[in-house]
Amino acid sequence: MEFSSTVTQTPHHVVLAVAGDVDLAAHRLFQADIEQAWDGSSDLVIDCAQVTFLDSMGLRVLVHTLQRAAEYDRRVTLAAPSAPVTRILDLAGITEMFTIVESVPGTEG
Repeated sequence: MEFSSTVTQTPHHVVLAVAGDVDLAAHRLFQADIEQAWDGSSDLVIDCAQVTFLDSMGLRVLVHTLQRAAEYDRRVTLAAPSAPVTRILDLAGITEMFTIVESVPGTEG
C-alpha cells in the first residue's frame, strides 16, 4: 500500500496520521512529513493505525524523531499502532521507548 500522511494541529499536540507502507521507498517522505509538520514546540502524536508495513528504515525515522523530541523536552506518542508496527517495535526491543496509546488523544468517544 502506498505511503501517505495527514497532519492535524490541536492545542496540545501535532497529530501525524500515517497510512500504508513505511519502508525503504517511503522513509524519506515520512521523515520530511514529520519535519514539515512538527517543529518541536509541542508534543507529537503519530497515528499508526493504518500502517500496513514498517521496516527498519521506518523504525529509524521513529527513533530519530524520538531523539529530536528529547532535545525539545517533548513527547512522541504512537497512537493505535497496527500489528506491523507493534511487531517491529517488539522485534527491535524498543517498545518501551515510546508512549503507546490505543487511540489519538482527544478523539476518544
